[in-house]
Amino acid sequence: MVTSPEFEKLNRAAQTAFEHKNYPEAVRLYHQALETINPAEMPAAHAEARNNLSVALLKGGNAQAALDQASGTEHVFAEIRDPQRQAIALGNIAAAMVELQRLDEALQKYQLSADLFKQTGNDEMRSYVLREISVLQMKRGKQVDSLFAMDAALASKKKLNWRESIIKSLMRIVHRMMGTN
Repeated sequence: MVTSPEFEKLNRAAQTAFEHKNYPEAVRLYHQALETINPAEMPAAHAEARNNLSVALLKGGNAQAALDQASGTEHVFAEIRDPQRQAIALGNIAAAMVELQRLDEALQKYQLSADLFKQTGNDEMRSYVLREISVLQMKRGKQVDSLFAMDAALASKKKLNWRESIIKSLMRIVHRMMGTN
């Protein structure tokens, strides 16, 4: 087993490869980094690297391997009481499930992720996850649920761009029509 500095070196190299959109190289380097540490000794670092590997695998088109890598990491972050990274892990799991057409399961994971981001006060990430929920609801044919998820996503954002402002205005009209103001 190589020491932690070797892990850090490989992990940084994998992140650089990922940033340059060289996903096969990022995957290779994340695998190497994971081999250098003992998950029992460094559970958070190990889970974080697995999550990063998951994202690289998903970007590279391997959703099942991405799901396999991310699965279980949310429990590690729950055990160490890190709801921020737990929410990210749940989002990574959900994204892989969407690609695998496991939409109901993905929706559940995204909802848990959004709830954790709300708990941590991370409005930006919560908004992102709620937008993903909105898209997923649309794919499932639940347009009204999709609109309400998008409304919640926009309500979580501090500053809206012009498109989001238009959607927000349309949502006010929908609320009035439905009597849910």
